Amino acid sequence: MEVVGWTATAVVAVVVVLAVTLGVRSIPDAQRYLKMRRM
Repeated sequence: MEVVGWTATAVVAVVVVLAVTLGVRSIPDAQRYLKMRRM
């Protein structure tokens, strides 16, 4: 069962890293989008 726990932990860690990366990448796009809407 330890292997299952380690695998689940690794999968969760990868998902979190991907989510953070996508979030950081989308922040500049969101700011650009808001600037375009103001104009």
